[in-house]
Amino acid sequence: RTGPAGIASEAGSAQGFVADISALITPSSMAEVQPAQPVPPAAAALDPAAATAPDIPPPPPPLAEAATPAVVADPAAAVPPAEGAPPAVASEAAGLAAAPTTGVDGLGTTAAGLAASADPAAVAADPAALAVASASAVAALPAAPEPPKELEEDAPDDKRKKVKETATFLPPDTTLNVLSSVHGNVLMALTDGGLQYFLAGARSNIGLTAGRYMFEVKIVEILNPAEARAQHGRMLTPRQLLRIGFATADSSLFLGDTEDSLCFDSEGNFTHNRQSTMVAQKFAREQVMAIVLNLEEDGPNAHTLSLFRDGVRMCQPQKLPESMRGKALFPAVTFRNLTVHVNLGATPLAKMPFSCRMVQDAAEKDASVKTVAKPKDGKYEVLFPACLPDEGSFDWLDLFLEKHPEYTELSDRMILDWAEKSGLVRTRGYQWKTSNDKPDMGFGIPPLDDLSTCNMLKTIAPALERNLVVMEVKANLIKEDRQSLLKRFNLPHLKKIAVIMVGDPTQDFKQRVQSIMLKEKQAASDVTFKAQQAEERVKRMAAKRQRDIEKEQRKQERAAKRLKREQEEAAKKAEEEAKKAAEDAAKQNGEGKDGEGEKEGDDKKDVTMAPEEKKVEVEEDEEKDDEDDKMDELEDQKPPVVQLTDEEKKKVFRKMAVPDLSTLALSQSFTKFTIPSREEGFDEVRYEWSKRSKVAEYVKEWVLNKKLTTRIEDLVPSDSFNQHWIQWQQQLQKWRLKQNEWKERVKQAALRKEQKKATAEAEKLKAAQEKERAEKEKAEKEQHGVAATDGEKPDENMNGKPDGEKQEDSVQKPEEKKAEEKVEEEEEAEELDQMEIDGDFDVFGVADVCDMGKGRPLFADFTFEDWALVSLRFELHTLAHAFQKDVDDPERLGVHVDHLIFYYNKYF
Repeated sequence: RTGPAGIASEAGSAQGFVADISALITPSSMAEVQPAQPVPPAAAALDPAAATAPDIPPPPPPLAEAATPAVVADPAAAVPPAEGAPPAVASEAAGLAAAPTTGVDGLGTTAAGLAASADPAAVAADPAALAVASASAVAALPAAPEPPKELEEDAPDDKRKKVKETATFLPPDTTLNVLSSVHGNVLMALTDGGLQYFLAGARSNIGLTAGRYMFEVKIVEILNPAEARAQHGRMLTPRQLLRIGFATADSSLFLGDTEDSLCFDSEGNFTHNRQSTMVAQKFAREQVMAIVLNLEEDGPNAHTLSLFRDGVRMCQPQKLPESMRGKALFPAVTFRNLTVHVNLGATPLAKMPFSCRMVQDAAEKDASVKTVAKPKDGKYEVLFPACLPDEGSFDWLDLFLEKHPEYTELSDRMILDWAEKSGLVRTRGYQWKTSNDKPDMGFGIPPLDDLSTCNMLKTIAPALERNLVVMEVKANLIKEDRQSLLKRFNLPHLKKIAVIMVGDPTQDFKQRVQSIMLKEKQAASDVTFKAQQAEERVKRMAAKRQRDIEKEQRKQERAAKRLKREQEEAAKKAEEEAKKAAEDAAKQNGEGKDGEGEKEGDDKKDVTMAPEEKKVEVEEDEEKDDEDDKMDELEDQKPPVVQLTDEEKKKVFRKMAVPDLSTLALSQSFTKFTIPSREEGFDEVRYEWSKRSKVAEYVKEWVLNKKLTTRIEDLVPSDSFNQHWIQWQQQLQKWRLKQNEWKERVKQAALRKEQKKATAEAEKLKAAQEKERAEKEKAEKEQHGVAATDGEKPDENMNGKPDGEKQEDSVQKPEEKKAEEKVEEEEEAEELDQMEIDGDFDVFGVADVCDMGKGRPLFADFTFEDWALVSLRFELHTLAHAFQKDVDDPERLGVHVDHLIFYYNKYF
């Protein structure tokens, strides 16, 4: 580049480069970080994520691979200024050449000086000067620091006796999906039937208690099984995973899951007790990963764990947690969708920067060897526990596995726990279960939800040489299901044993149950105590805030009073001073000092707090201290220690949060419960709690009680009941119609009566009107004095009779009319009386409910409530008889009152 802009750009680039070097290479980092090897091209090709991981910066290259030129002894002689260069550029070039003597900071300063002092005209005259200056700057860079010295030293010769046992993986210390080779410790994870979602784990039989030892792991195969499309669940990432580390003898087979195991994984994490920290780069196939355990008491790396890849350290040594010190630590691996080679032998696969003995080469005093005794008859035991639901089935299993860790549980509960440790996400969480025996998987992944995994494990388990516990609460109590299970384990190397846990439990079981009950009660009490403590704390804080507000208000009021008092005293003093000003000058001067003294005293008195105010503030401070002490006491309070009551101590079985069997499964199966026998194909039947005779009696009584208190979920009303119910509906409809007819009849009779009554009233009114009219006409005639003369004849009507005379033939006499109306009223009253029934009528003596006499039905006056009661009575009567007929079980005497609503809904 030429020109001032080019010089400034070169100077800025040099300055940025120096800043980058300063950030990467510091004395502290070079003293602490140990060298590591970049990802090889082959590894990047197998696992691109390993080469492109953005979260871990690559380590600095070894000294042999550094591209930075070494600093020469005489930098000025190495890069001389160009001939004819401008003086300014030449002087800056000389300054750059001298930069190594001042370190990285000196280089940055010199580069900045180049940008500041460059002469544009001089650079334009000789562009080569810029190239000389840049070359001088590069030559002035400090040399790459030497890699830190490996703190691990070569292992000294150890002539102590070595362990005799072969370092391998015992079947009880591997998960069910691990298949191991006969020689070489090659482990493969099964992937069929949904097992590709589960982690596989294996723990070695040789543990280390002292010294420094290592083992190696290499991925030899990456499996890519077909993924079932998840409906609701979330797929696992990454699909392939490898963890290598150490664990105690009784720890989980899944490394990093508990506090007694720790590991490095293929994602570059260091994990202990589910707490992960990224410490290294990822690793992939064909890379030899070595893990060094240093249990020496002294030395810079004492009680640490180190990871190496192809003989190169990948991270700093990681400290062992206190919880794992002093215990035997066993090499272990956890992996998914991989085939791995675990080298525990005496010869390492990759050369290390220091000599270190392998696990197989461990001294007897530094090792703890775990052994599993083979059965005397060469047959491994397969236990089929027979326990009544909710009577200690899984509590017994947990106690048994604690005493016999060489046995492997085979149940749906185990699969669910395995899935949780493998990181599978369950739709409703792992606390939700329908039952302990058959919990719904609910992963949204078809192979898991349709129990393909369970069937796959029941196919694999019989082929393995290990002791098993087939925990099936319902299946182990039903003969047909037991025979189906026995067929899966009908192999020569297996011994099928039925274990009966029915009746009165053993003392150790009772103690365990009471211990669990006490822990649960204490936990519930602690939760309640903390909630009450938090509520009390909130109340006290609110009261404290209110007191502080009131205190501040009182403080402001006292301040206002003091201010008012001071103002009054100041006014008084001013008045006094005005009076004194009028006095004699000499006297004024003589008393001035006294006045000043008094003024000073008064001023002092002004700032002095009134005694009552001071007392109030002291009391408030004491009150505040008391409240603070009460808050401290509240924080120091400990939850109360609870104890079991006498009633709780009498309990033999604890009530589980989730039942062993769902309500539907229990109601459908408990009548089929029987005790296993040797005739079914068992090689042995063990009675753990009670004798055989007592067990049979106990089961019979238990089933009888369940029949009285357990509803029949799958009960279906019979056809005869349905026909009877239809007939009742039809009959009820006829009765309702009959009631409506009767009501219509009564209504019509009443209507006729009302009509007749209305007609009679109208006629009576008409007659009254005619009489009134006739009387009015007569009165008018008498008023006008109109009278008939002797010679004149009165007007005659058509009958030849004078007008005004009543026609006896055509007009009915009033007496006759009244008699006729009376007869009609009596007939109507008689008709209505015929529809009424005497009060002493015998209801239960009616032969036909539709005619209790005079055509009146028995239900003539029924209302809605009456019909509802009639229907309910019929339904309850029919339910009681239909239930006994449909159940067809003489031991079920009838419908339990608690289940009446359930059965009523079933039938009606």
